[in-house]
Amino acid sequence: MTSPARTTVALCAVISLLTACRAASDTPTGPSSTVVTPPAPMTGIVQGFVRRQAYFGAVFNPEAPLSGAQVLVTEGAGAGQSATTGANGAYRLELPPGPFRLRWSASGLDPRESDPGTVLAGSTTTVDTVILQLMSVPEWSISGSVRDGVGNPVADVSLVAIEYVPFYREVAHASTDAVGRFRIASTRQHLETLHVLAEKAGYLYQDITVVCGPSCAITVNARLLRFVRAWLDGPSTMQVGDVAAISLIAEYDDGTRKPYITRVESSNPVVVQVLPVSQQQYDKSLVKAIAPGTAALQDSLGGPVILNVRVVR
Repeated sequence: MTSPARTTVALCAVISLLTACRAASDTPTGPSSTVVTPPAPMTGIVQGFVRRQAYFGAVFNPEAPLSGAQVLVTEGAGAGQSATTGANGAYRLELPPGPFRLRWSASGLDPRESDPGTVLAGSTTTVDTVILQLMSVPEWSISGSVRDGVGNPVADVSLVAIEYVPFYREVAHASTDAVGRFRIASTRQHLETLHVLAEKAGYLYQDITVVCGPSCAITVNARLLRFVRAWLDGPSTMQVGDVAAISLIAEYDDGTRKPYITRVESSNPVVVQVLPVSQQQYDKSLVKAIAPGTAALQDSLGGPVILNVRVVR
């Protein structure tokens, strides 16, 4: 039989244990995990677009996005990294913070270097759109002299190298010096067939076709005929009812004469009438004598060429 003293001791032990467990369960606990602050960004983004310049070839090629161009980092902590432009000419580089410089390049185009820039950690830097131009070619030249119809040198003649296909485009130009010499020189790309147009007021212009490759050095001599005088060629006397053709003739310093298209006006249409345009010839004006009297015919451009016509019965 258990004594009352031992029973009391055992009961106290059980009560103490329960009290201790309850105290432990009622005590607040801390969080099960610790919040970690993410590290600061260690890089920044550099982005932009590359385009190709417009140019004339067999057809006109407008400015366009340039795909496949290389974008190389040439300075800064990211030096040596590179990217290639996509179909829309865009590129994107992830670089360490600090200074940078870019170099853009593509086959057949002149490379370009960017201005210095700075990468900011966690930020995006957009570089201005760059346009790559067609690669420069070796210098080519067309030189020679210009003389008039009797062999005298002509100064201050304008000479222009022109492409006519597919559109009119001036490629390079020059002018003659005091003794009639000139030299057209350029590194601009062009078609092999060029036209050299020589012009000066008071002279008949000359258009010379030349074949000039990428590095040609050819000689072309031009001859500009100097204008001497012009007149309207037609009858000075007509009878009522007559129809006559009026031509415009120009004479040059070498004695040659050249007809030009003319459309005349009459100072007295009741005496000499200019026939309607539908009845005109391609290069001449047709006039008809209407009544006795006199009339002055003048080129419609207002030049100082007049033909006085007397009409009789």
